[in-house]
Amino acid sequence: MSFAIPAATSITSLFVIKTDFYTNKETGEVRASVQALSPIPEGANGNGKGYEVTEYAADASVLDAIDLSNGPTSLKFESQIRPITNRFGKTTNTQVLTKALVEQPRQQQQQPSKPAAQAEPKV
Repeated sequence: MSFAIPAATSITSLFVIKTDFYTNKETGEVRASVQALSPIPEGANGNGKGYEVTEYAADASVLDAIDLSNGPTSLKFESQIRPITNRFGKTTNTQVLTKALVEQPRQQQQQPSKPAAQAEPKV
């Protein structure tokens, strides 16, 4: 019996502050990353409170959808867990951003225009 196991995907919302990429000189592979601010979970980092910078691996095509020209931005991404080999040769299962989900702006419902009241001629 043959069957395909679908890749588990999830939606991740991030407050993106930086994107970066480099090209592996040996393989020509482009490695992309996205940095975002994440709240520090209570008790997770000693006495730390506030926010920390979290870096995510990303498909290079994801960077094209991120516009930081007006400053940091909040975006949603589709992500998958993939085996990734880092630059030191260690392979780990890592969350990878695979697609930026750009929300379409909602169109305002147009109100039927009322005809302008016509002025009655004065007699």
